[in-house]
Amino acid sequence: MTTIAESVAKAAGDYAEPVCDTVRENVRNVRRTIAYGRRAVEDGTDATALRVRRHPFASIGIAAGIGLLVGCVVGWAIERRGRGGEQ
Repeated sequence: MTTIAESVAKAAGDYAEPVCDTVRENVRNVRRTIAYGRRAVEDGTDATALRVRRHPFASIGIAAGIGLLVGCVVGWAIERRGRGGEQ
Protein backbone atom coordinates (compact mmCIF):
# COMPACT_ATOMS: atom_id res chain seq x y z
CA MET A 1 0.00 0.00 0.00
CA THR A 2 1.32 3.44 -0.90
CA THR A 3 1.35 6.33 1.47
CA ILE A 4 -0.16 9.72 0.81
CA ALA A 5 3.30 11.25 0.44
CA GLU A 6 4.26 8.70 -2.21
CA SER A 7 1.07 9.26 -4.19
CA VAL A 8 1.50 13.05 -3.98
CA ALA A 9 5.11 12.70 -5.16
CA LYS A 10 4.00 10.54 -8.09
CA ALA A 11 1.25 12.99 -9.05
CA ALA A 12 3.68 15.92 -8.85
CA GLY A 13 6.14 13.99 -11.00
CA ASP A 14 3.43 13.28 -13.56
CA TYR A 15 2.68 17.01 -13.84
CA ALA A 16 6.30 18.15 -13.63
CA GLU A 17 7.65 15.90 -16.39
CA PRO A 18 5.89 17.67 -19.30
CA VAL A 19 6.94 21.03 -17.86
CA CYS A 20 10.56 19.88 -17.62
CA ASP A 21 10.43 18.60 -21.20
CA THR A 22 9.08 21.93 -22.41
CA VAL A 23 11.76 23.84 -20.50
CA ARG A 24 14.49 21.62 -21.96
CA GLU A 25 13.13 22.14 -25.46
CA ASN A 26 12.96 25.91 -24.96
CA VAL A 27 16.53 26.02 -23.65
CA ARG A 28 17.65 24.06 -26.70
CA ASN A 29 15.81 26.49 -29.00
CA VAL A 30 17.32 29.51 -27.26
CA ARG A 31 20.83 28.07 -27.61
CA ARG A 32 20.21 27.44 -31.33
CA THR A 33 18.91 30.97 -31.79
CA ILE A 34 21.92 32.46 -30.00
CA ALA A 35 24.29 30.43 -32.17
CA TYR A 36 22.42 31.54 -35.31
CA GLY A 37 22.55 35.18 -34.17
CA ARG A 38 26.25 34.94 -33.41
CA ARG A 39 26.94 33.55 -36.90
CA ALA A 40 24.81 36.30 -38.46
CA VAL A 41 26.73 39.00 -36.59
CA GLU A 42 30.06 37.47 -37.64
CA ASP A 43 28.90 37.33 -41.27
CA GLY A 44 27.77 40.96 -41.10
CA THR A 45 31.06 42.03 -39.57
CA ASP A 46 33.00 40.20 -42.28
CA ALA A 47 30.88 41.74 -45.02
CA THR A 48 31.34 45.22 -43.55
CA ALA A 49 35.11 44.78 -43.28
CA LEU A 50 35.25 43.61 -46.90
CA ARG A 51 33.19 46.59 -48.08
CA VAL A 52 35.42 49.01 -46.16
CA ARG A 53 38.54 47.41 -47.68
CA ARG A 54 37.08 47.65 -51.19
CA HIS A 55 35.74 51.22 -50.83
CA PRO A 56 37.78 53.03 -48.16
CA PHE A 57 37.00 56.61 -49.21
CA ALA A 58 33.28 56.01 -49.48
CA SER A 59 33.38 54.43 -46.01
CA ILE A 60 35.16 57.49 -44.59
CA GLY A 61 32.61 59.77 -46.26
CA ILE A 62 29.67 57.81 -44.89
CA ALA A 63 31.15 57.75 -41.39
CA ALA A 64 31.81 61.52 -41.54
CA GLY A 65 28.28 62.18 -42.77
CA ILE A 66 26.73 60.11 -39.99
CA GLY A 67 28.95 61.84 -37.42
CA LEU A 68 27.91 65.26 -38.74
CA LEU A 69 24.24 64.28 -38.66
CA VAL A 70 24.45 62.95 -35.10
CA GLY A 71 26.36 66.06 -34.00
CA CYS A 72 23.72 68.35 -35.51
CA VAL A 73 20.87 66.43 -33.88
CA VAL A 74 22.58 66.44 -30.47
CA GLY A 75 23.41 70.15 -30.79
CA TRP A 76 19.83 70.92 -31.78
CA ALA A 77 18.49 68.91 -28.82
CA ILE A 78 20.83 70.69 -26.37
CA GLU A 79 19.94 74.10 -27.80
CA ARG A 80 16.24 73.33 -27.65
CA ARG A 81 16.47 72.17 -24.04
CA GLY A 82 18.36 75.34 -23.09
CA ARG A 83 15.76 77.60 -24.70
CA GLY A 84 12.88 75.61 -23.25
CA GLY A 85 13.64 76.77 -19.71
CA GLU A 86 13.87 80.46 -20.69
CA GLN A 87 10.56 80.78 -22.58
